[in-house]
Amino acid sequence: MIHRELLEDGSIRLAKDGCSFVFRRLRPGAVLVTIAGRDTGSLGDAPLDELQAEIARYPPIDLYVDARDATFAAESVSDAWTRFFSANRARLRRVRILVGSPFVQLVVDVAKLFSRTGELIQIESDARQFDEAVAREAPTPTRAPSQPGVARAAEPAAAAGPAPVAGPSAAPSAVAGAGPATIRREVQADGTVRLSNARCTYTFQRLRPGAVLVTITGHDGGEFGEIPLDEIRKEIARFGPVALFVDVRAVTVAAPSVSDAWTAFFAASRTTISRVRILVGSKLLQLVVALSKEASRTGEMIQIDEDPERFQAALAREAAPAPQAPRGPSRP
Repeated sequence: MIHRELLEDGSIRLAKDGCSFVFRRLRPGAVLVTIAGRDTGSLGDAPLDELQAEIARYPPIDLYVDARDATFAAESVSDAWTRFFSANRARLRRVRILVGSPFVQLVVDVAKLFSRTGELIQIESDARQFDEAVAREAPTPTRAPSQPGVARAAEPAAAAGPAPVAGPSAAPSAVAGAGPATIRREVQADGTVRLSNARCTYTFQRLRPGAVLVTITGHDGGEFGEIPLDEIRKEIARFGPVALFVDVRAVTVAAPSVSDAWTAFFAASRTTISRVRILVGSKLLQLVVALSKEASRTGEMIQIDEDPERFQAALAREAAPAPQAPRGPSRP
């Protein structure tokens, strides 16, 4: 089980099997990743998914990686970072990696070489020089000597953007506070992701690679911020342009900030979303969605649907396996 928690300064911490990653936004477009322990690959794609979400918000980004307390990285980890650097060359302004051991430096050297990113990646062994570079991005201290690998509270949580959620985990876990603002994230056995607070629920179901169903129920007062959109951005990062189906027939209220966020998301995603089909359940919500469609200036990308049966039929077509090409006659 991967533990994902929100720290007091708004940083996100992932941990499993003696390894931890802490992600801290120094400013919009600059991220510090602090790695500690032995990374055997048990965290899977979770660390890179966090970076993909940040890149989707503020491309291109300056990436700082503090690996001075990393003691080991498995070959699968090196391969994953190599692919990440290679695939994101255009969305990374620069990368500075601080290493603390010859073994980790060798792993990073290999990733730099095989990612074919030229001078994009800078490898450093001078901790003071690295910390000064980070301080120029965020003038307050980012590291406590008594707690290596854990980001310090250096800015208000609000400055780091919407509160992240906990996960992935087989069981729900609270992130911040109590009451309606508490957001939970759980991953079900079939891979469906569920975000919820006391008043609203989002579920994200992959129909196939590149097609996602988002079901929203209840009163969305805007407490989720960008969190639901980050789930979709992760899917886009994995599979390229996606077909998005959104079932909002059980939504009772959507705050103006929610409509604004989706409008901005659609406008910014015209090249990464192939089509959007939204099922509405009330005239008021239909008007809200229609206004969002018009304001996003996405043309016919968004289709508003009032017929549940027609919507379900479209879902079934997306989830159906692709037909196999007929085989020719077998030879004797």
